Amino acid sequence: MGVANVWDQRKGLDDFIRLSKLLKDNEVIILVGVKEKTIKALPQNIIGIKRTEDITELAELYSLADVFINPTWEDNFPTTNLEALASGTPIVTYRSGGSAEAVTTETGFVVEQGDLAGIRTAIDTVKSKGKSFYSEACRERAVKMFNNNDRYAEYIQLYEQMLEKKE
Repeated sequence: MGVANVWDQRKGLDDFIRLSKLLKDNEVIILVGVKEKTIKALPQNIIGIKRTEDITELAELYSLADVFINPTWEDNFPTTNLEALASGTPIVTYRSGGSAEAVTTETGFVVEQGDLAGIRTAIDTVKSKGKSFYSEACRERAVKMFNNNDRYAEYIQLYEQMLEKKE
C-alpha cells in the first residue's frame, strides 16, 4: 500500500509501476490519493483509490495492508509513515530526506532509492514473518515517539527555555 497527497515521480509513482512487474499473482498494490486519470492508466495489479478525507477509512486501509511502502525520492518527514506505524503496519521506505527516521529494524526496512529488488526482499520478509511479527513494535514506536501531546509539551518547554535565556 502507498498513500500520497499528489502522486508523481517524486512520491514514487513510477517506482510503484515498476514494482508491479515484480509482484506475485496473489499480490496487489493499493495506492490512495490517486486522480481518476491516473487510476485509468495503472497496471491491473495496482488498485487506485481517490483521495479520502475520511480518517476512519484511511486507518482501515493502513490496517488492512500487509506492508506500507513509501518510495519517496524526497520528503522532510512523511506523516504517512507515522500513520502506518500507528496502524501497526510495517514500513518499507527509501533512505531519503526524513523518511527513514520513523523506521527501525523492528518496524520495517529502509532501502536505497530506486532499489526495487530491496523492496521486493522486504515484502517477502514481512510476508514470511507475518505482519503480526511487526505490529506491536510499530504501535509502540508510534505511541512512544510520535505522540503529538508529548511533542507539543516538548516544544513549549523548548520555547520557555529560550525565553528564559533572553531575559
